[in-house]
Amino acid sequence: MGWEQLIPIIAQYGLSLAEKLWQKWSSGATPTQADWDDLRAAAGQTAKDRMVKMLLDQGIDPISEQGKLFIALASKAA
Repeated sequence: MGWEQLIPIIAQYGLSLAEKLWQKWSSGATPTQADWDDLRAAAGQTAKDRMVKMLLDQGIDPISEQGKLFIALASKAA
């Protein structure tokens, strides 16, 4: 899998999904149903979903002023 395949995936679904896909592909292992389920879940996430998860992981309340700013920036970039 080269850049020709990865760039459209990154543009459409984001770097997080492309990274997961690359890791699974480069392992050489046969994809399992769990692998497909993981990729499907990642593909369904929006920029806002990913930002809320990141904020929560960092201990930042998504409803705080700082959280709202980050979410707005993520939504605008998508």
